[in-house]
Amino acid sequence: MNCSLIIVGETKGGLPFCYEDNFVLQTVDENQMVVSLEFPAASPFEGLQHVCFIEVSFRERGFLYYGFVDLLHTEIEDNVCWLTLAPPQQLKMFQNRRFNRIQLPSPAPLSCRISGVGSAAAGEGITFSGEIKDISAGGLSFTTLSRIFYPLYLELSFVLPGHPHTFMVHAEVVRVSQLDTGVYRVAVEFRNVPESLTHTIDGYCTRSIG
Repeated sequence: MNCSLIIVGETKGGLPFCYEDNFVLQTVDENQMVVSLEFPAASPFEGLQHVCFIEVSFRERGFLYYGFVDLLHTEIEDNVCWLTLAPPQQLKMFQNRRFNRIQLPSPAPLSCRISGVGSAAAGEGITFSGEIKDISAGGLSFTTLSRIFYPLYLELSFVLPGHPHTFMVHAEVVRVSQLDTGVYRVAVEFRNVPESLTHTIDGYCTRSIG
């Protein structure tokens, strides 16, 4: 697991201190977590006056989890620094787009309902149709005769070639381009997708590539 932290503070000279690095998690319990950092030369923390905030993050199964932590204790020995941190009170999740993306062998019909703007739902919305061109576990692009724009929030329903189930997901429009007269290509990113569904779509794309 790739774990990293970002430390922002102030140096003894009154300058901004910004540091980012990977760390090794040594111990963790409900009260504290101890991480270690190795440096090829002198520790950059030697000139640190105080810390404003620390963010820790790690990636797992295509998701980035992150949260703010408090610094409880610092110990520096040679080129290794041990930081004792309070566990994050809340972990937030960011779905990135580092998934396998595939072009579909033939366009797949797509039913869309405009359900709001951004992540804000607005109740009943207009329904229109499109055809999926490519897809990943993080989003898809489709063509449509309907003119829509960023950042409309959509409810999508579709069936992928060779897959038995109907997918229903929420997505946000991130890009719209006009291809030909009256035809638009729309790129969307999925929002609030259950992890099990993300794994299903990613598995479908991975198998299609293989």
